[in-house]
Amino acid sequence: MAAGPEEAAAALQQLRNEVNAQAQRELLTKITEKCFAKCVTAKGSGRLERSEQMCLGQCIDRYVECMSTVNQALIQRQQNRT
Repeated sequence: MAAGPEEAAAALQQLRNEVNAQAQRELLTKITEKCFAKCVTAKGSGRLERSEQMCLGQCIDRYVECMSTVNQALIQRQQNRT
């Protein structure tokens, strides 16, 4: 039996949600890898130094701010096309 419009819309929304969740996981992994490599110097000590904690916080803040700016620009571009 063919799916009706409601089922198709629900399936499409579920697919979008899954793609979004995967993108968020990949972004989190990338941020973690990049910021950890940049900020953590004493690997294996089991504790982060205060300076490492500050660096990680600032690094993550920059990534989030950058992603927000990019997302807003993409939304604006999409709105201008319609």
